[in-house]
Amino acid sequence: MKITIVAMEIPYPPIHGGRVDVWRRLKMLAELGTEIQLICWSGTPVDGDSLQVINQYVKDFHLIIYERGMGSYLRRAIALLSYPLEVTSRIVRGEKWREILTSVGSFKPDVILCDQIHSGWVASKLSDSLDIPMIVRSHDIEHLHYRYYFQCAKGTKKLVRLLSINHLKKFEKSLLKKSLAFYDISRYDLQFWQQQGFDNGYFLPPLIEFIDHHNQEDNLTDSESEKPAYDVVFLGNLNSENNVAGVTWFVEEVWPMLKQRSPSIKVLISGSNPVQKIKDICQNKPGLELIINPPSAAKIYRSGRVLIDPVATGSGVSIKSIDMLAIGKPIVSRPKGLSGLPEAAKPYFRVASDASSYTNEILNCLAEQQPNIPDRLLLESMFGSPVIENFLSQIDSLLTSNQTPK
Repeated sequence: MKITIVAMEIPYPPIHGGRVDVWRRLKMLAELGTEIQLICWSGTPVDGDSLQVINQYVKDFHLIIYERGMGSYLRRAIALLSYPLEVTSRIVRGEKWREILTSVGSFKPDVILCDQIHSGWVASKLSDSLDIPMIVRSHDIEHLHYRYYFQCAKGTKKLVRLLSINHLKKFEKSLLKKSLAFYDISRYDLQFWQQQGFDNGYFLPPLIEFIDHHNQEDNLTDSESEKPAYDVVFLGNLNSENNVAGVTWFVEEVWPMLKQRSPSIKVLISGSNPVQKIKDICQNKPGLELIINPPSAAKIYRSGRVLIDPVATGSGVSIKSIDMLAIGKPIVSRPKGLSGLPEAAKPYFRVASDASSYTNEILNCLAEQQPNIPDRLLLESMFGSPVIENFLSQIDSLLTSNQTPK
């Protein structure tokens, strides 16, 4: 099978959950024999090392650099009359559009995969122009997700988020409706769309990537991999509204209780591009450390005895929840961390909503000698290669049915 993937941003390096979801699926598809054409956006050209990695899995790669300058800003302003902000930056016209159209036409994909709806303008136009079926990967109920961002935003960011939700619901629903099928990351989100009358949706969980304890790429010694430096570890982006709110809640409400009951406890907060608020609340707290933009997620996860997800809001599925399952360590989460996961995965999380209960669960995990850890084969069945094998089989059936005269 040949698939053209139109992704809203370059998926490599996979530095946050959205990229991780695209990159792992792309790799698995390629490893199963699928020919991949990738079209995506970036603010800067790709570096040579990243390009080399991408080309290991992608047969034809097109990177679109965001336009700058007064002309492009004017075109985006006009486009805001019909599209949400994040879509306007990914509208392609003129010579670049003709180049992409010709390239996709030459590649002759069996299907076009719109990976995240903000890349939907290009994916939809390619589908219409070349008469190639389009499927959609839905990462969230975007119009609800961005509405939450709008409610949390302050100052000038409030205006930016207002432009993000501008026409978003209409655009999202129209894209899902015209697709041959859409694949939702969350069972709960899929149920939402089914209740809205959509009958072309399917569940496609994110993929897991196991991190071996003796990973040669990280150059860890046996002693480094066997002796965690921290009791509690959080890893995630430190700039999105829901993550910032979750980490703030943990540091301001849970951390003092942990410190009172276990004075020697060591906690690590780590992630990409922290907002100033995160930097401020993590300062001058003996026993609590902040590591910014860590080069290796594997090292961060392995450095903790207990892994946490204090995030309380959002739709979709938490990629960090699946990553934590792969590590084989105790996990303490708020209920949102389990949202949309298969039922068989949920018993491996300790869940608490309030600060006192959350503190108790962490301390209980630290005291346990034999934590409840999922079997690798179970995780493979839920988030491994069988998921993509079924995905490919399903697409093949849908394409066959779509070509059958009615």
